[in-house]
Amino acid sequence: MERSKKIEEASVVEESNKKKTKKSTVHKVKPVVKEEKALFIQRLVAFILDVMIVSVVATFISYPFLDMDSIQKLNDSSVQVMEDFMAQKIDAEEYVSESVSISYEMSRKKGINSLFIIFLNILYFIVFQIKNNGQTLGKQILRIKVVSTTGEELTMNQMVFRALIINSIFMDMLCFGVLIFASQSAYFYGVGLLGFIQFLVLLISGLMVMFSKNKQGVHDLVAHTDVVSCNLVKEMETCES
Repeated sequence: MERSKKIEEASVVEESNKKKTKKSTVHKVKPVVKEEKALFIQRLVAFILDVMIVSVVATFISYPFLDMDSIQKLNDSSVQVMEDFMAQKIDAEEYVSESVSISYEMSRKKGINSLFIIFLNILYFIVFQIKNNGQTLGKQILRIKVVSTTGEELTMNQMVFRALIINSIFMDMLCFGVLIFASQSAYFYGVGLLGFIQFLVLLISGLMVMFSKNKQGVHDLVAHTDVVSCNLVKEMETCES
């Protein structure tokens, strides 16, 4: 009787082990990561949003330091010079000379704003973006992010090179230096040239992102980075009998 009871208990244990073994065949496979290139429109909208964010914050912070009365007078002078030229009260040479002078003075009055923009660009596009897994606020909204093409994690150096080119940090620093140390005429032509170069960089990068095979701009190639969609991580569960 006692032996029969032991045999029955052993049978129950064996059946239980079989069930556990069957359940253990259900397992999770590691997340399968499929990186898809971000669309040009996603990158463009994110870029515009980020530029607007930095500009608004810089203006808000620098406003208490600006001489708004002087800035308003310069704005009025600029309008008056334009009206005088349209009314043929002054010739083209005088118009250009006065416009350059007003533009130079305006830039110097707003110099603190330019400084804040450079500082915020560094914090936002380099420090914040590297700490936030390759995303700015604009990129988060559009669900895209910057990744390294080397197969490793993004580095600070990569983000620095990238931001210096695409976010105009390098050109803004040069323009600020020209504003501080150069004369009116040198500032006018220097800033004009630097602005044109930056426009070409943005244009070429945009065309490369739209039409090149790898969808990378100048800044991506230099920094060895890419921009991908960040919502394509899928986790699959498989069952085996």
